[in-house]
Amino acid sequence: ALRNEPIFLSIDDTTIAKAGKHFDGVSILYDHARHNGRAYVNGHCFVSITMSVPILKQRKGKPWIDYLAVPLGYAMWDKTASKLQLAANLLDEVMPMLSKRQVILLFDSWYAKKNLIQHARQYDNLAIICNVRHDTQIYELPAAKTGPGRPRKYGRRLTLDDLYENIWKKTYQMDQLLVTHKVVKAKIFGDCQVHAYVTLSKSGSRRLFLSTVEPMALHMSVAWQNSKMLRDASSREMEFYPLRLYKLRWGIETNYYE
Repeated sequence: ALRNEPIFLSIDDTTIAKAGKHFDGVSILYDHARHNGRAYVNGHCFVSITMSVPILKQRKGKPWIDYLAVPLGYAMWDKTASKLQLAANLLDEVMPMLSKRQVILLFDSWYAKKNLIQHARQYDNLAIICNVRHDTQIYELPAAKTGPGRPRKYGRRLTLDDLYENIWKKTYQMDQLLVTHKVVKAKIFGDCQVHAYVTLSKSGSRRLFLSTVEPMALHMSVAWQNSKMLRDASSREMEFYPLRLYKLRWGIETNYYE
């Protein structure tokens, strides 16, 4: 019954502190999550991949679709290969088993690098939703060719301020955030169109997200979703829907805590 529902893959890394130094692969690692006044820790770093799969539930006699986050694999970073390469290796282990499914890959701005993105785009059934750095190079779509010569690949370069100005013209409210949307091109994604989303919080902080998911081509039973955040999008607001799906990445963080 759920064969047409998308499967989500999340990639991230976690640092495990060690009290001693007599462990294979132990090194001094930077850990941004530590809040004890010291940014470095002695331990191991593991790159991991988590799969969020749809499961069918019943609530008050009505069917609901929930997503269960299952950790699939861990690779210890020993500095002989980059974390991006380890992430690509984990992806290659999983994707052949999901060749007939609609798959969406989620990761944060650290993994939003051209090497991993171009590797992931080799899989036709794999789409990407990721948070990216503020200074990521994004461009307007090029104008139609009107004369001789080679057509342009990119239009005018955009800044976060350019997208931020549009937030008051075409905006969407999502979890106390104002969100704007624009179809752009990004160097890290190569020669393809992507959907750019900028969120604005009450404190004034802004975040940039890029997505290759075409909202109207997404095969997902929105009305059945167990989470209210996934049911709120109306047909008029479907262009913002891929950004809601990014929240499923939290499943990999929950696995780390567990």
